[in-house]
Amino acid sequence: MTTISADDFKIVGRAPLFAGLPKDALETLLRSSRVVEIPRGKVLFVRGEPAERFYLVLNGWVKVYRDNPNGEQAVIAIIKPGETIAEAAIFMARDYPASAEAVNESRLLEIPGRPFVANLRSDSDLALGMLTAMSMRLRRMVKHIEQLQANSTPQRLGNFLLSLSDDGSDTQVVRLPYDKTLVAARLGMKPESLSRALAKLKTIGVVTKGNKVELTDIERLRNYCHDRSDF
Repeated sequence: MTTISADDFKIVGRAPLFAGLPKDALETLLRSSRVVEIPRGKVLFVRGEPAERFYLVLNGWVKVYRDNPNGEQAVIAIIKPGETIAEAAIFMARDYPASAEAVNESRLLEIPGRPFVANLRSDSDLALGMLTAMSMRLRRMVKHIEQLQANSTPQRLGNFLLSLSDDGSDTQVVRLPYDKTLVAARLGMKPESLSRALAKLKTIGVVTKGNKVELTDIERLRNYCHDRSDF
Protein backbone atom coordinates (compact mmCIF):
# COMPACT_ATOMS: atom_id res chain seq x y z
CA MET A 1 0.00 0.00 0.00
CA THR A 2 1.31 3.43 -0.95
CA THR A 3 0.01 6.97 -1.14
CA ILE A 4 -0.98 8.64 -4.40
CA SER A 5 2.12 10.05 -6.11
CA ALA A 6 2.15 13.07 -8.40
CA ASP A 7 2.47 10.80 -11.46
CA ASP A 8 -0.42 8.64 -10.29
CA PHE A 9 -2.49 11.75 -9.70
CA LYS A 10 -1.95 12.78 -13.33
CA ILE A 11 -3.38 9.44 -14.47
CA VAL A 12 -6.37 9.91 -12.17
CA GLY A 13 -6.97 13.42 -13.47
CA ARG A 14 -7.10 12.16 -17.07
CA ALA A 15 -9.49 9.29 -16.28
CA PRO A 16 -12.91 9.71 -17.95
CA LEU A 17 -14.71 9.54 -14.60
CA PHE A 18 -12.69 12.43 -13.15
CA ALA A 19 -11.83 14.46 -16.25
CA GLY A 20 -12.47 18.15 -15.79
CA LEU A 21 -12.62 18.12 -11.99
CA PRO A 22 -10.29 20.63 -10.32
CA LYS A 23 -7.37 19.26 -8.33
CA ASP A 24 -8.75 20.31 -4.94
CA ALA A 25 -12.04 18.55 -5.70
CA LEU A 26 -10.17 15.38 -6.68
CA GLU A 27 -8.12 15.52 -3.49
CA THR A 28 -11.33 15.76 -1.48
CA LEU A 29 -12.94 12.85 -3.30
CA LEU A 30 -9.89 10.62 -3.00
CA ARG A 31 -8.91 11.47 0.57
CA SER A 32 -9.67 7.94 1.79
CA SER A 33 -8.17 6.19 -1.25
CA ARG A 34 -4.93 4.23 -1.43
CA VAL A 35 -2.68 2.71 -4.08
CA VAL A 36 -2.46 -1.09 -3.94
CA GLU A 37 -0.18 -3.48 -5.80
CA ILE A 38 -2.02 -6.55 -7.06
CA PRO A 39 -0.30 -9.77 -8.24
CA ARG A 40 -1.30 -11.50 -11.43
CA GLY A 41 -4.38 -13.66 -11.02
CA LYS A 42 -5.65 -12.02 -7.82
CA VAL A 43 -9.43 -11.61 -7.72
CA LEU A 44 -10.48 -8.10 -6.72
CA PHE A 45 -14.12 -8.94 -6.09
CA VAL A 46 -16.67 -11.60 -6.95
CA ARG A 47 -20.09 -11.19 -8.50
CA GLY A 48 -22.77 -10.93 -5.82
CA GLU A 49 -20.53 -9.47 -3.12
CA PRO A 50 -21.62 -6.14 -1.59
CA ALA A 51 -19.96 -3.31 -3.53
CA GLU A 52 -17.85 -1.49 -0.95
CA ARG A 53 -15.07 -0.05 -3.14
CA PHE A 54 -14.19 0.60 -6.74
CA TYR A 55 -10.88 0.85 -8.54
CA LEU A 56 -8.94 2.90 -11.05
CA VAL A 57 -6.17 1.11 -12.94
CA LEU A 58 -2.83 2.94 -12.74
CA ASN A 59 -0.64 0.22 -14.30
CA GLY A 60 -1.52 -3.20 -15.65
CA TRP A 61 -4.78 -4.70 -16.89
CA VAL A 62 -7.87 -6.07 -15.16
CA LYS A 63 -10.36 -8.60 -16.53
CA VAL A 64 -14.06 -8.22 -15.76
CA TYR A 65 -15.97 -11.48 -16.24
CA ARG A 66 -18.89 -13.68 -15.31
CA ASP A 67 -18.91 -17.44 -14.77
CA ASN A 68 -21.49 -19.20 -16.90
CA PRO A 69 -23.44 -22.30 -15.77
CA ASN A 70 -20.82 -24.55 -17.41
CA GLY A 71 -18.09 -23.11 -15.21
CA GLU A 72 -16.50 -21.17 -18.06
CA GLN A 73 -15.64 -17.49 -17.94
CA ALA A 74 -17.38 -14.99 -20.18
CA VAL A 75 -15.11 -11.95 -20.44
CA ILE A 76 -17.11 -8.74 -20.34
CA ALA A 77 -14.31 -6.22 -20.54
CA ILE A 78 -10.58 -5.68 -20.18
CA ILE A 79 -9.84 -2.55 -18.17
CA LYS A 80 -6.71 -0.62 -19.12
CA PRO A 81 -4.73 2.07 -17.25
CA GLY A 82 -6.78 5.20 -16.68
CA GLU A 83 -10.11 3.36 -16.57
CA THR A 84 -12.31 2.63 -13.55
CA ILE A 85 -13.97 -0.57 -12.39
CA ALA A 86 -17.31 -1.02 -10.58
CA GLU A 87 -18.11 2.63 -9.91
CA ALA A 88 -21.71 2.11 -11.11
CA ALA A 89 -22.28 -0.50 -8.38
CA ILE A 90 -21.09 2.05 -5.81
CA PHE A 91 -23.36 4.82 -7.07
CA MET A 92 -26.36 2.46 -7.19
CA ALA A 93 -25.53 0.85 -3.80
CA ARG A 94 -25.77 -2.65 -5.26
CA ASP A 95 -23.75 -5.84 -5.29
CA TYR A 96 -20.97 -6.29 -7.82
CA PRO A 97 -22.64 -7.41 -11.08
CA ALA A 98 -19.51 -9.27 -12.24
CA SER A 99 -16.14 -10.47 -10.97
CA ALA A 100 -12.75 -8.84 -11.59
CA GLU A 101 -9.24 -10.29 -11.71
CA ALA A 102 -5.79 -8.82 -12.38
CA VAL A 103 -4.50 -10.04 -15.76
CA ASN A 104 -0.92 -9.19 -14.82
CA GLU A 105 0.89 -7.46 -11.99
CA SER A 106 -1.05 -4.25 -11.54
CA ARG A 107 -1.17 -1.06 -9.51
CA LEU A 108 -4.64 0.15 -8.69
CA LEU A 109 -6.17 3.08 -6.87
CA GLU A 110 -8.61 1.56 -4.39
CA ILE A 111 -11.47 3.97 -3.64
CA PRO A 112 -13.81 3.21 -0.71
CA GLY A 113 -17.40 3.77 -1.77
CA ARG A 114 -18.96 5.16 1.41
CA PRO A 115 -16.73 8.25 1.94
CA PHE A 116 -16.66 8.87 -1.81
CA VAL A 117 -20.46 9.05 -2.03
CA ALA A 118 -20.65 11.05 1.22
CA ASN A 119 -18.37 13.72 -0.28
CA LEU A 120 -20.61 13.96 -3.34
CA ARG A 121 -23.72 14.32 -1.18
CA SER A 122 -22.20 17.09 0.91
CA ASP A 123 -21.01 19.22 -2.03
CA SER A 124 -23.49 19.96 -4.81
CA ASP A 125 -20.84 21.58 -7.03
CA LEU A 126 -18.67 18.50 -6.71
CA ALA A 127 -21.62 16.25 -7.51
CA LEU A 128 -22.46 18.34 -10.57
CA GLY A 129 -18.87 18.13 -11.75
CA MET A 130 -18.95 14.36 -11.38
CA LEU A 131 -22.24 14.19 -13.28
CA THR A 132 -20.68 16.20 -16.10
CA ALA A 133 -17.66 13.89 -16.18
CA MET A 134 -19.90 10.81 -16.29
CA SER A 135 -21.93 12.30 -19.13
CA MET A 136 -18.75 12.92 -21.11
CA ARG A 137 -17.67 9.35 -20.39
CA LEU A 138 -20.98 8.04 -21.72
CA ARG A 139 -20.48 10.02 -24.93
CA ARG A 140 -17.00 8.51 -25.33
CA MET A 141 -18.41 5.02 -24.81
CA VAL A 142 -21.08 5.60 -27.45
CA LYS A 143 -18.41 6.87 -29.83
CA HIS A 144 -16.28 3.81 -29.11
CA ILE A 145 -19.22 1.50 -29.91
CA GLU A 146 -19.89 3.42 -33.13
CA GLN A 147 -16.24 3.01 -34.12
CA LEU A 148 -16.38 -0.73 -33.43
CA GLN A 149 -19.44 -1.01 -35.65
CA ALA A 150 -17.94 1.14 -38.41
CA ASN A 151 -14.56 -0.62 -38.58
CA SER A 152 -13.80 -4.05 -39.98
CA THR A 153 -12.24 -6.67 -37.70
CA PRO A 154 -8.66 -6.08 -39.00
CA GLN A 155 -9.13 -2.32 -38.60
CA ARG A 156 -10.24 -2.73 -34.98
CA LEU A 157 -7.14 -4.81 -34.30
CA GLY A 158 -4.94 -2.34 -36.18
CA ASN A 159 -6.22 0.56 -34.11
CA PHE A 160 -5.57 -1.43 -30.93
CA LEU A 161 -1.97 -2.08 -31.99
CA LEU A 162 -1.51 1.59 -32.86
CA SER A 163 -2.74 2.53 -29.37
CA LEU A 164 0.13 0.46 -27.93
CA SER A 165 2.77 2.23 -30.03
CA ASP A 166 4.34 5.61 -29.36
CA ASP A 167 4.89 8.60 -31.62
CA GLY A 168 8.46 7.66 -32.47
CA SER A 169 9.86 5.80 -35.46
CA ASP A 170 7.76 4.32 -38.25
CA THR A 171 8.89 0.79 -37.33
CA GLN A 172 8.14 -0.38 -33.81
CA VAL A 173 7.72 -3.52 -31.76
CA VAL A 174 4.80 -3.55 -29.33
CA ARG A 175 4.02 -6.17 -26.73
CA LEU A 176 0.49 -7.45 -26.25
CA PRO A 177 -0.42 -6.69 -22.62
CA TYR A 178 -2.32 -9.97 -22.21
CA ASP A 179 -3.03 -13.16 -24.15
CA LYS A 180 -4.76 -13.12 -27.52
CA THR A 181 -8.01 -14.54 -26.16
CA LEU A 182 -8.39 -11.48 -23.94
CA VAL A 183 -7.33 -9.14 -26.74
CA ALA A 184 -10.15 -10.61 -28.82
CA ALA A 185 -12.61 -10.12 -25.95
CA ARG A 186 -11.65 -6.46 -25.53
CA LEU A 187 -12.12 -5.85 -29.25
CA GLY A 188 -15.47 -7.60 -29.38
CA MET A 189 -14.43 -10.50 -31.59
CA LYS A 190 -13.86 -14.25 -31.37
CA PRO A 191 -10.30 -15.65 -31.08
CA GLU A 192 -10.52 -17.17 -34.56
CA SER A 193 -11.50 -13.77 -35.95
CA LEU A 194 -8.45 -12.28 -34.28
CA SER A 195 -6.23 -14.85 -35.99
CA ARG A 196 -7.72 -14.03 -39.38
CA ALA A 197 -7.29 -10.31 -38.70
CA LEU A 198 -3.62 -10.83 -37.84
CA ALA A 199 -3.16 -12.76 -41.09
CA LYS A 200 -4.68 -9.91 -43.08
CA LEU A 201 -2.61 -7.25 -41.29
CA LYS A 202 0.51 -9.23 -42.17
CA THR A 203 0.08 -8.02 -45.76
CA ILE A 204 0.58 -4.44 -44.59
CA GLY A 205 3.61 -5.05 -42.44
CA VAL A 206 2.29 -6.40 -39.14
CA VAL A 207 4.45 -9.36 -38.03
CA THR A 208 3.45 -11.39 -34.96
CA LYS A 209 5.94 -13.36 -32.84
CA GLY A 210 4.24 -14.68 -29.71
CA ASN A 211 3.03 -11.71 -27.70
CA LYS A 212 5.34 -9.34 -29.60
CA VAL A 213 4.05 -7.58 -32.71
CA GLU A 214 6.35 -5.73 -35.12
CA LEU A 215 4.78 -2.80 -36.93
CA THR A 216 7.06 -2.28 -39.92
CA ASP A 217 5.07 0.56 -41.51
CA ILE A 218 3.01 2.46 -38.98
CA GLU A 219 1.90 5.15 -41.42
CA ARG A 220 0.57 2.51 -43.81
CA LEU A 221 -1.23 0.77 -40.93
CA ARG A 222 -2.74 4.08 -39.80
CA ASN A 223 -4.01 4.81 -43.31
CA TYR A 224 -5.46 1.31 -43.59
CA CYS A 225 -7.35 1.68 -40.31
CA HIS A 226 -9.05 4.83 -41.58
CA ASP A 227 -9.87 3.45 -45.04
CA ARG A 228 -13.64 3.09 -45.38
CA SER A 229 -13.25 0.90 -48.48
CA ASP A 230 -12.18 -2.10 -46.40
CA PHE A 231 -15.66 -3.65 -46.31
